[in-house]
Amino acid sequence: MNKIYYLTFSLFITLNVFAQTERQQWDPVTGNLLFYHQTEKIDGSPFLKDKWEDASVVLEKGYTFKHVNLKFDIYNNVFVFNRHDTAFVLGDYVAEIQFFPNSPDTSHKLIFRKGYSINSSINNTKFLQVLTEGKLTLLKYYQKETEEYTEYGNAVKFKRFNDKETYYVLKDGQYKLLNLSKKSLENLLQTQYGKIEAFLKAKDLSGKDEDGWVAAINYSNSLIP
Repeated sequence: MNKIYYLTFSLFITLNVFAQTERQQWDPVTGNLLFYHQTEKIDGSPFLKDKWEDASVVLEKGYTFKHVNLKFDIYNNVFVFNRHDTAFVLGDYVAEIQFFPNSPDTSHKLIFRKGYSINSSINNTKFLQVLTEGKLTLLKYYQKETEEYTEYGNAVKFKRFNDKETYYVLKDGQYKLLNLSKKSLENLLQTQYGKIEAFLKAKDLSGKDEDGWVAAINYSNSLIP
């Protein structure tokens, strides 16, 4: 019981992400800095979706907390939870988030997981969406970049969010940056491509978008012994 209580307490040792000034939050057990955040005025939303969504939080030790109201802050690559109408940030001991956009139906879920060391920018502390996994694993990395802009007749510079999404495939322990095109799919699947192309045509899907790639890789994984 004490162990479960400690894990529950640790999960919610976080910082109010919407504070208007610079704040620091320290883990009272280890003394480590848990979160550092400074707000500024940026047009648009930092979140994947602005509404709170039902989710399960899976810790690195394997413990799962169900029915947590979360948002994904893409700009900071962190998950924000709602507790008593106040927003806080989950700590770095979280391994996976499972969203259920059609709650209470749990048959469809969006999985975000960390632990993928792809390059110097996307290391094992970053959360990526797992679109499908198996012999081939398809990953999606969300970014919110900022850009400056001006309005006509106004010399003041403003900032706004720009959405960016990149896709990677994990195969035989190696990551490859993807361009979602039929040619890239053919190069990836090679000898399997004939079967998979016919499968996509039967499903009225193409290899040019995310839905087609997810279906193709799912089917490819089913063919691999």
